[in-house]
Amino acid sequence: MTSKFRIRHNIIFLSIGILPILFSCNNHSSKIKELEAQLDSLRGDYGTQKNTLDEVFASLNEIENGLKNIREAENILSVETLKDGIELPNDKREKIKNNIIAIQNAINQYKQKIEELKRENNIKSVEFRKRLNSIQKELNEKSNIIEKLSEELEAKNIIIKERDEKIEALDSTISFLEENINSLQEQTEKMQNTIKNQQKEINTAYYIVGDKDDLVKVGVLTKGGLFSSSKVSYQADKSAFIKIDYTQISTISTNSNKAKILSNHPKDTYSIENIDGEAIITISKPEEFWEQTKYLIIQTN
Repeated sequence: MTSKFRIRHNIIFLSIGILPILFSCNNHSSKIKELEAQLDSLRGDYGTQKNTLDEVFASLNEIENGLKNIREAENILSVETLKDGIELPNDKREKIKNNIIAIQNAINQYKQKIEELKRENNIKSVEFRKRLNSIQKELNEKSNIIEKLSEELEAKNIIIKERDEKIEALDSTISFLEENINSLQEQTEKMQNTIKNQQKEINTAYYIVGDKDDLVKVGVLTKGGLFSSSKVSYQADKSAFIKIDYTQISTISTNSNKAKILSNHPKDTYSIENIDGEAIITISKPEEFWEQTKYLIIQTN
């Protein structure tokens, strides 16, 4: 450096100038002492400036090493933060955020040290000033880049947060719909069972086959007398009848060669035929046959 060279030059010059005086003026001790004092002062100034320069360059080296680390960290953060189509997990995003804050703090500290070095009056070197300005410029650029990365990371976090909120809302909606679907399914099953039971009840019919005495005995036929004929009664216990689903049965066996229907059914909805010596009742129009009554009373002879 220029200052360092100037100090060394002064010391050498004074040393050369002192020697002839010592040889030619041995009796001038006061002059010698004065020159020795000046030499000691210059040596002290040189030592002080040397220590100052050592501290300055140590700080400068620290800043440049820190700047190198910032460049490397910036490249890593740029790759991690700006990946498109790749979602970082929460812990990874939090780590990147903390690293960005740490780098920004480091940049601010180095910028502060640069300002302190620029205020160092003992250093007049133009090249040194240029070096400080160059480092300061790069630190400002890195600060802007890190700030941009921080904004992009925050933007991604907002997008992810909004998406997570939408997913959570959709999950709630889906859960609500699933509960409704389950409830509707239960209601549908109940309704189907009710309809099934009602349809089964609608399709239920009863019939009984027997001779007059049997029918009177169970109460579906009155006994009658000399001046009154027997009449059909529907007050008999259901247990006396055979329960059927009339949609499943179209013929009824009587176990007798003759039979007649005492209950009220349209004549054109059924027929009685003797097949192999047994009277067989065939119902041709079941809906109409069972429309007036669901109780079929068959009397055999």
